[in-house]
Amino acid sequence: MPTSQRRRRLVTTTILAALTVGALAAGSTAAGAASVRPLRSVSVQDPLDTGDAIADLRAASVAVSRDREHVTVTARFEQPTSPASQNWWFGSSLPRGGITWGLNTDPASADWQYVAELRGDPVMGAYGYVAKQVNGAYQLTCRADASFDGTSYRVRFPVRCIGGPDRLRFTAYGQLYHDSGSGIIGGDYAPAWGEFSGWLALA
Repeated sequence: MPTSQRRRRLVTTTILAALTVGALAAGSTAAGAASVRPLRSVSVQDPLDTGDAIADLRAASVAVSRDREHVTVTARFEQPTSPASQNWWFGSSLPRGGITWGLNTDPASADWQYVAELRGDPVMGAYGYVAKQVNGAYQLTCRADASFDGTSYRVRFPVRCIGGPDRLRFTAYGQLYHDSGSGIIGGDYAPAWGEFSGWLALA
């Protein structure tokens, strides 16, 4: 038998053996895993832009906890900056810089029924909240846990803050300020303006 055929047979045998071991291992843990509901999440990406990297929104996601009690939204800029930054996040005028996750819970609508917001402050750092759209304006429903780990920004809140829907989809939006603290930069969406992520089951 040519050497190349022997090598191919050896590689094939090794792969089959590995798959068999993996299947047996999965079977042995299936009973334990069945009692733990998997974490569900939906992610979106956005292409690299040619603008300012600190406000170039590249990715975002939404996930529901295993007990279905909490939702966590995340986002990532091309060049992350601290929400405690004096100028980029806080700015010198309104609206505040930050990240907005527009949350849609109604399949028949293209509106944001709720928003989750992450804002920054030189003293408090990252802070977050959830608001509901009522007659074209947003009203606070819950304060949320916000954090920044040096790479990603997160906001976590109870499902009840958005009315306890069966499912959820989202659009993420980010804007910050120029180094001077005035003048908005960014205005970037993920996946894109007028588009939503796939649906995330919450029930």
